[in-house]
Amino acid sequence: MEILGLVDVPLNIILALTAIVLIYIYGTWNFNYFNKQGIPGPAPYPFIGNSAGFGIFYDLPTLGQRYGRTFGIFTGRRPCFVISDLDILKEVLVKSFNNFRNRAFPMVIPYPFSLALAFLEDASWKRVRSILSPTFSGGKLRRMCIPINDCARALANNFSKAIRKDEGVPMKQYFGAYTMDVISRTAFGIKVDSQNDFNHPFVVNAKQMFSPTKLRSFFALLGVMIPVLAPFLQKLGMGFFPQTVIKFFHRSIREMIKQRQHDSKEQREQRNDFLQHMIDAEGQDQQEEKGGVANGGTTDNHSVKRLSADEIVAQGILFFIAGYETTASTLQFVSYCLATHPDIQKKAYNEIKEKLGDEDPDYDNIGKLKYLDNVITETLRLYPAAVMLNRNVSETIKIRDITISVGQTVFTPVMAMQRDAQLYKDPDSFKPERHDEKSNPLSFLAFGYGPRACIGMRLALVEAKIALVHVMRIVTFERAPDTPDVLTFKRNSQLLQPSKDIILKVSPRW
Repeated sequence: MEILGLVDVPLNIILALTAIVLIYIYGTWNFNYFNKQGIPGPAPYPFIGNSAGFGIFYDLPTLGQRYGRTFGIFTGRRPCFVISDLDILKEVLVKSFNNFRNRAFPMVIPYPFSLALAFLEDASWKRVRSILSPTFSGGKLRRMCIPINDCARALANNFSKAIRKDEGVPMKQYFGAYTMDVISRTAFGIKVDSQNDFNHPFVVNAKQMFSPTKLRSFFALLGVMIPVLAPFLQKLGMGFFPQTVIKFFHRSIREMIKQRQHDSKEQREQRNDFLQHMIDAEGQDQQEEKGGVANGGTTDNHSVKRLSADEIVAQGILFFIAGYETTASTLQFVSYCLATHPDIQKKAYNEIKEKLGDEDPDYDNIGKLKYLDNVITETLRLYPAAVMLNRNVSETIKIRDITISVGQTVFTPVMAMQRDAQLYKDPDSFKPERHDEKSNPLSFLAFGYGPRACIGMRLALVEAKIALVHVMRIVTFERAPDTPDVLTFKRNSQLLQPSKDIILKVSPRW
């Protein structure tokens, strides 16, 4: 084919060049979005934008220093706001919550895990949240302290056996087994005893959920870059969450539900765990629904307070995985902070000795441990379980001088904010006493904030405090030869994980 009568160019080359230009336009067509609004931000790359996976969220502290408290980034081709301005966040997380009630998930979540509370939206989220909330009431948590103490004693015994191990003790392994035992007991009423079997299938599968391989991370990124491919990648088992893990927990929880169908009324009444609460809610509501229809009433799917079998399974998977990972990570970071600050460790232990003596810790008396609470809070400030929060906007809204369009995502850089020198004096130092002073509650977002804050926060804190009381009565955490002064982190997960396992020595308290 001749171009302008001068050059004869083969048709296949013209088609190839045209395809390249069209692909480039497709991969960059909206990259002037923030420029048009006068909002700063880093320059994006075709298709991947600013994010090649979760790594961008670990760069937010540096980006915030360069671009301010409100700037724009692209996840793939999608424009997203990054906001750390506390006044705007109050609008997003509280005042205009109904407009920011949903979270954004760039990857496809496999069924039935997609029915878990963390991923639900709108009326479905509200309905399931209202059903689950009573399972975290003070009364239920008080009764759960008995099995939690049993698990914590086993943890303390494990640490006592590891005293003076020359090679040190892997903190995540020990605390992870403890949290798996706790969630198994409190959520499902079963004893898995993973503290005596670090390779228990529940622990092994839970670890895999948040330890993506490079191949899975690549396909997850591909799904972000080309969203139309995401469902197909998931069906082929190439999504971020491994199908084998989902199937394992799906099968296990289904079996638990099946076994309970044969329980007597007395057996059901004696159970005090999340699974029984969900099953009871399902059964009670079915009776109410039948009664309403029989009496000429009608039912509304949005008001029906029950969970389907798959919804129960989904919440079960979430309890198992999130309950294992987040609390175990927090406890390993607490142990690291105590080992690297022996004066703080001594003060926390002395408080336990003074306030509790030899009492078993429980829901009520751990409230006396103000300093230990500060230690945990300060640990979560420096090492939050999730490095960022996100919300999707349902309707276009203008807050101050920025317009957030329908369907856009707002990221809150939790870790960056909690290490911000304008919000915390000497932000990189571990100072539990700083939490004795009042501060803006939006400056601490380790559990989120507002109506969509972490539903399991109180259980996680009770679980962590009981574990620390039992363990610190018996052992002291100490640095190992290769314990780093500054931790570094993996960049392939939204959940904070150290680059290398935290290995510490433990010595007898006496």
